[in-house]
Amino acid sequence: MNRRQFLEKSAGVAAITALGISSAAGGEPTAESAPGSSRSSSQGDSPQFIIDAHIHCRSNQEWVDDMVSTYRRHNAMACVLTWRDDMEFMLDAIESYPDVFIGYGRVDLDDPNAVREVTDFQKNGFVGMKFHSPIKNYDNPDYFQIYRLCEEYGMHMLFHTGISSHRITDSPQWGSSSRMRPMYLDTICRQFPNTTVQGAHFGNPWYEEAAEAARWNPTLYFDITGSTLLKLIKLNDLQRLSKILWWASDEAEENPHTLEGGPDAWEHIVFGTDEGPDGLVSNIDRFQQMLDANNVPANIRVKMWGLTMAEVLGIDPETHTFKAS
Repeated sequence: MNRRQFLEKSAGVAAITALGISSAAGGEPTAESAPGSSRSSSQGDSPQFIIDAHIHCRSNQEWVDDMVSTYRRHNAMACVLTWRDDMEFMLDAIESYPDVFIGYGRVDLDDPNAVREVTDFQKNGFVGMKFHSPIKNYDNPDYFQIYRLCEEYGMHMLFHTGISSHRITDSPQWGSSSRMRPMYLDTICRQFPNTTVQGAHFGNPWYEEAAEAARWNPTLYFDITGSTLLKLIKLNDLQRLSKILWWASDEAEENPHTLEGGPDAWEHIVFGTDEGPDGLVSNIDRFQQMLDANNVPANIRVKMWGLTMAEVLGIDPETHTFKAS
């Protein structure tokens, strides 16, 4: 699917934003009826359908059970980032609970086996790839073979962007947060226009850089996971995001510096947690606070909660199943 086709297809999301999403497969209650569901302080209803666009695999059955219980209660699905060693475990979870788990692979860009592993993930039905901590900048051409393969396979690419935690040790460490600045994703989107790209953490602390990269790339998205919302809530500064995500898609005729036909600024943001299942409710609450503080329209909110990622991945939000190719 080329860029124009993707944009035309994405316009179809608006047609389903008014739908009341039914309960997830398995007969669990929806977020609207579930006890303990987070509710908006200004919009009334909880999100009707959620895709958590950023969560990591924890390879034990207790984690699987907690994920299923928690995410079904909120009519939610999860894009689970999985190393090669945990592939079989994740495949079992996806087979058992396809209404909850969406498989993403994870590889080291500097590993000589990375290309082979991407192919292995794709053959096993994984629909996205996660990248983190490269030795070179993300847009170094040495990595283009991996990105080109993801584009060919139609795999969504998720990049850690911004500051990266690390353990203090006596040994030197490769990599740097500066290798993962969000503007490097602009290069990748231009080089690989037939794929979709996501930056994690909204490029913390390079928020403006992340937003400006997204402004000219309609298939570039960011999740706001990690410390960002905690920080902005603590500083009572959630409205700061409206100064960064400032443009609208309908102003291109008067504003030549806005991409004609491109999404509104807030449509580049998707929901994620980057935490365990016990963090879903608190992340819903923080995300809701952000939406309320910035007066994000209801028709945009439903896209951010899950409909955007459903369109990117080809998932039917009513049935939690992948649409026919």
